[in-house]
Parts: sequence; structure tokens; C-alpha cells
Amino acid sequence: MNKWLCLLLLFSVSSAYGGVRADLRQGGKLYQDKKYGQALDKYTDILQTDPTNENASFGAGAAAYYLKDYAAAEAAFEQTARQAGKLEQDALFNLGNAYYRGGDSQKAIDAYRQALVKNPKDKEAIHNLQLILQQQNQQNQNNQNQQNQDDASPNQSQQSQNNQGQAPEQQQQQQNPSNPQDAMNKNDAERVMQMARENEHRKPAPSGAAQDSQVEKDW
Repeated sequence: MNKWLCLLLLFSVSSAYGGVRADLRQGGKLYQDKKYGQALDKYTDILQTDPTNENASFGAGAAAYYLKDYAAAEAAFEQTARQAGKLEQDALFNLGNAYYRGGDSQKAIDAYRQALVKNPKDKEAIHNLQLILQQQNQQNQNNQNQQNQDDASPNQSQQSQNNQGQAPEQQQQQQNPSNPQDAMNKNDAERVMQMARENEHRKPAPSGAAQDSQVEKDW
């Protein structure tokens, strides 16, 4: 079940901010139209003139995430989180997803935990954190099982002596032992990955949807 967080665009009476506001709207429209490369370029242009604009860095992270440029997404969400503004908690959540997709499970865990410090009731962060910890536990168990098997395995010469005189069916069973636990762990790991894919990142709202500067959840 996908759960998204909408980033509402800021409105300001300041004429100096008018150009940035328009660029943010354009970036949101490009993102809505799934033109993620162009949206990323637009947000990047904003950041060149306003490096502390958390809306632009958040949007850049979301666009880069969809482009599967997880390193760029990580950098953008890290920048947003450092601003310690209204989007900090959401940036930390997305940062966890970007770290996970980029293959760094431990950093993902740390990011989800930081997100939960900011909002202990964040159900998506709790869910993703539980999934990744479960996956790590399964991997550790698989590694331990493999180590136990390696420690208990006889050497090849001893195995060959033990196989002499056995029926072909018996030899086949010894060479390819059935391990229901390993099969179960593999299935569980695949299920965890599938569940993780179902809980995607929080994205900027389309342009024109905002009425103020608040951040809301679009369930």
C-alpha cells in the first residue's frame, strides 16, 4: 500500500521570492508529468541561487529517487534534513529509503530511527525499520546456518568413502540434502523485499495544490 507525503509549495508576497516560487511550481508540474529529469534540473537551478531552499532540495531528492540515482537522492535529502525545517522528518524518512535502495542497510536503519525521533508515530518509518531489521536477522540466521553446515561437513575423501556401497538414491540425497529452513528463509526474504517495494517514498505535491506552507499526508 503506497503512502505518500505531499510537499506543499510556499506562497509569498515578496517580489524577490516570486521567481523562486514560479520555479518551484514548474518543478512540481514537471514532476507530476513524470518528467523527472527536467524536474531535477529545475530544482537544481533553484538551489544554485538559493542553496538553503528545503523545498527545492526535497524536490530534487524525490526526482533523483525516481531516476534511480540514489546517490543524488541521498545528497539532496541529507541537505534538506540539515536545514532542520518543516521537511526534516520527511527528508529523513526518504533518506532511509534512498540508502536502502542504494544498498546501505545500516545507514537506512539510522535514518529511519532519526525520523522516528522526530515523529515516533510515523507508521511508515516504523514499518520500514521493522522490515529491514527482519531482513538483517534472516541474513544473519542464514549465515549462521551456513557456518554450522560448513563446520559439520566431512572432507571430500571421507564423504567418498561413506558413499561407497550406497544406492544411487541414497548418494543423491546426501549430495543434495533438503533443508526446509533454508527454503523458508529464502521465501521470507523475498516477501520482505516485496513489502519494502510497496512502501515507496514521499513525493512533492503537484503544482497548484497548495494553500499554505504546511506539510500534509495524502493517504
